Amino acid sequence: MPSAAETPQPRLQSRLHGVFILQLTLISVLTVTGVLAASVIAERVLVKTALSGEATYFWNKRAHAEDFALPDTLNLQSYISSDATTELPPEFHGLQPGQHKVSIDGDQRIVYVSTQADETLYLLFQSDTVSNLAFYFGILPLALVLLLMYSLAYLTYVLSKRAISPLTRLASSIENYDFTARELSELPLGDLAKKQDTETLILTDALNQFVERSKAFVERERDFTRYASHELRTPLAVIEGSVSTLELQPLSGAPARAVVRIKRNAKHMSALLETLLLLARDGGPETQMTELCDVNRLLELLTAQLPELESDKPITIELDSAHQLQVDAPEAALVIVLGNLLRNAWHYTLGGEIRILVQQSSVSISDTGPGLDSEQQQRIFDPFYRVQSLEQSHVGMGLGLAIVRQTCESQKWQITLDSKQGQGSTFVVEFGHSVVKN
Repeated sequence: MPSAAETPQPRLQSRLHGVFILQLTLISVLTVTGVLAASVIAERVLVKTALSGEATYFWNKRAHAEDFALPDTLNLQSYISSDATTELPPEFHGLQPGQHKVSIDGDQRIVYVSTQADETLYLLFQSDTVSNLAFYFGILPLALVLLLMYSLAYLTYVLSKRAISPLTRLASSIENYDFTARELSELPLGDLAKKQDTETLILTDALNQFVERSKAFVERERDFTRYASHELRTPLAVIEGSVSTLELQPLSGAPARAVVRIKRNAKHMSALLETLLLLARDGGPETQMTELCDVNRLLELLTAQLPELESDKPITIELDSAHQLQVDAPEAALVIVLGNLLRNAWHYTLGGEIRILVQQSSVSISDTGPGLDSEQQQRIFDPFYRVQSLEQSHVGMGLGLAIVRQTCESQKWQITLDSKQGQGSTFVVEFGHSVVKN
């Protein structure tokens, strides 16, 4: 299921509806364009051709008979400028030869002007006739075609919607299914399985097989974490018991320091085991036992352990506690994240400085190691990815940073890396909502 921060994508039915609206819009535009084109053709081509023919016919007849009568029909009236008894409408004055539209008595009329010798013929055509022609032979047929096309488009839309209905119901079933639940249930695909189309049957069968395999995988994972928890806790309990016995002995010097180190690391291993098992069980922050952790104090303890790894390294550690940071989270999760980052910085820096900066809601750890190029930075958090430098491996050995990233994801923390080859690396952990405001 997409998160609220992601831009929701249009659903299939919404796209189908949009295509249907677009289709109707295009049909309407084409129809209106056709009606306008029919009107223009009727007025500017057909009428003009007819009036030009009438004028030519009149002039041919008048050449043989000067008293040939002017055309006078129901839709056509004629005037000639040489006839003293004919009074021309004032709207005709100044009209050049050709077809014109003039307003006579508030109505738009078509006037065709033709001249021969010193005479001018005016043919006045009723525009209502043109409108009727355009309506009966243009608008009405096109309107019927438009209605038919609308009906066919709607029928296509209904059939298409019905055809994709199983797919949309399948998407809805998957969207509402909780794949993160510890006990996976059956997908509600009973009705869809009754559909006879091949594609729906293939999808439902594949999804049911996927759920069954997921259930089997979850069960195997649950058995593994149960067995691993038992088998790993037993030797740790033995180690802790033995350390408690050794503490009762009057030890001093190196043996006493060794007992302290064994006790500290056994406790660390117990906490690490609990956190790793929570991660293996996909435990989020809401399922883990949290506590108020003093990050500054924890960093002091973790940095004090670094020289025990390789005591002869010429590395200085600077802890800049610019702020007192407290985080509401499992201490083991903080130990995994900060401890791994500190150990990486120590192991893979030959010499120089490790600088730790504690801010209001984050911790940054910088080293003066060989640094990483852009391709290495993209893969540094991948499990088992190792970066080979000219002298030795840098950060990213084994599973360390992969566990760091998974722990941050489970706690909703943000981890970022800024690195340049030859200039070291800086990891920043932003604790976000886990920070406790003073």
